[in-house]
Amino acid sequence: MVLTIISTDVQAIETVTVTASRTPVNVTESGSAVTILDRKFIRDSNLTSVAELLRSVPGLHVNQQGARGALTQVRVRGAEANQVLVLIDGVEANDPAQGGEFNFAHLMASQIERIEVVRGPQSALWGSDALAGVINIITVGTSSKPRQIDLLAEAGSFSSSRSSVAIRLAGSRGRLQLAVNHFDTGGTNIARQGAEEDGYENTTVSLNASAPIGNAATAFAMLRQTDARNDFDGIDFINSGLPVDAFNETDSDQQYAKLGLSLRSFGGQLMQRLSFRNTDTDNENDSGGAVNDITRGTKRQTQYQADLFLGKQTLSVVAEYEDIAYQQRGLASPFGNPNKNHSLNNKSIAVEYRLELDRWNFSASTRQDDNSAFENVTPYRLTGNWHTAVADLDLYGSLGRAFKNPTFTERFGFFDNFIGNPDLSPETSTSVELGLRKYTEGFSGSLAVFRSALTDEINGFVFDAATGGFTAANRDGDSDRQGIEAQLSWSISEQLRMNASYTYIDATFEDAIGRDIDEVRRPHQVASLDVSYRFGKASLYLSVNHDGSQQDDFFPPFPPFQERVELDSYTIVNFAGSYQLTENIQLIGRFENLLDDQYEEVVGFRSPGFAAYAGVRLSW
Repeated sequence: MVLTIISTDVQAIETVTVTASRTPVNVTESGSAVTILDRKFIRDSNLTSVAELLRSVPGLHVNQQGARGALTQVRVRGAEANQVLVLIDGVEANDPAQGGEFNFAHLMASQIERIEVVRGPQSALWGSDALAGVINIITVGTSSKPRQIDLLAEAGSFSSSRSSVAIRLAGSRGRLQLAVNHFDTGGTNIARQGAEEDGYENTTVSLNASAPIGNAATAFAMLRQTDARNDFDGIDFINSGLPVDAFNETDSDQQYAKLGLSLRSFGGQLMQRLSFRNTDTDNENDSGGAVNDITRGTKRQTQYQADLFLGKQTLSVVAEYEDIAYQQRGLASPFGNPNKNHSLNNKSIAVEYRLELDRWNFSASTRQDDNSAFENVTPYRLTGNWHTAVADLDLYGSLGRAFKNPTFTERFGFFDNFIGNPDLSPETSTSVELGLRKYTEGFSGSLAVFRSALTDEINGFVFDAATGGFTAANRDGDSDRQGIEAQLSWSISEQLRMNASYTYIDATFEDAIGRDIDEVRRPHQVASLDVSYRFGKASLYLSVNHDGSQQDDFFPPFPPFQERVELDSYTIVNFAGSYQLTENIQLIGRFENLLDDQYEEVVGFRSPGFAAYAGVRLSW
């Protein structure tokens, strides 16, 4: 397996993952490629968004559409952004109203305890959205103290400020965490011309609670609400086909909730969990028209899981029912009525078997769905690793089949600009990976190769001669994703820690005449370096993230109407520091894009330049 634990703590750290299996498993015994970003790393980097933190993870690539608050996508191993499942405290956060993907623009790093990234096909365990992997966001846990309060205040470039307060209570009757986070910025100008700045504002409130019921049961609940507003520019469809200054605005509301009960019995050999989970999103675009464009999505899940622990063997069975709904509201015109209501439901059974021997570990999992809209696909995943006697090396291999169901947008269209295709088939991927790694106290290194073949890939830009518009269609032939991931994490001394990663990805699809064409927004090479140094009461943190050149689609106003362009490579250097003034007060600061590199991650959308921030953390 590939193991990366990105941390700035030279002491032993928790190496149990709750994402690579349906039950907690030591990452050194898992057959999947796992990266864990711990709380120490998250705090020392002092970055504001989870998307920025994920740039350090091998196999991942981040695309931000210009300024803070704009659409931010994360791709795993060359797959599409809607082919990776995002969990927030166990709740599926992918938005049915935004093409089935999660928009990382609104996920702030404050109060995040841990981020687990599992790469490779995970549909057998987690369903349709997990074709390429899972990103699990775990918010701040409880304190060892009966009561703890944390405050943060920061200000800096672009008229930006952020603040947060977190209260954690723990006692014999249960645990409670309440956090409020706010971020506000005047923004930057993303268009190549003009001077209008695109601002952003985000307020997130989260609540987590758990309480024991007798000696064997625990009740738990979670509620998270994000209200965000961001400015965005229009597109000059007449002259350039590029972004142009405009006073447009998007309001986004995201709500995630969970309520459940866990029960331990037979001396801990049987664990049962029943939970109800809800995802509710609302996205409203104000472009100056008579009626705002609105999309809404809901996903309601009822899930039961039973885990049987029999010595070295573990058997997990998951039964799940989910309802997914999609709404679209807009101004009707002679070209059509954009107002739509669609829904589907899905019943599924998933099974996972794990065997843990002295040097061998093996897992097998599969899933069966009964979907109201699509033909059934049976995913599977087989993993194994072998801890050799040679230099404590681990050899691993995995084989899996995963799938992604077509989205509501692909099936039913998007306002009047895109015509849906209700006859689409699910995308199916077969993947294999092989690798080796070494993990000892203070050091880990890994090297892995992977390859996946995606069949029935959905092309979302197909000209429909019958209507003169564009629609979606399944491609003929395979779309290939293959590459190499390398990682090194080393505690050079008690004060100095280094993490480095390199990823090579070749993601292509086959065009109508059999040529292999690069998928857009997938640079072939991505590399990162993180260095942290502690001395006395101070700490310093340096990160260097490099993205190689990549291709993107550009839509000019005149024929050919679509053409390929190449975006230049870029290197982002961030520097952060902190000083523990007293036991309860910590001064913090950071520089972003220290070299003021000018770059675009999406054609025509300029990213922010150099920025500086300073603030304080209080804890008692």
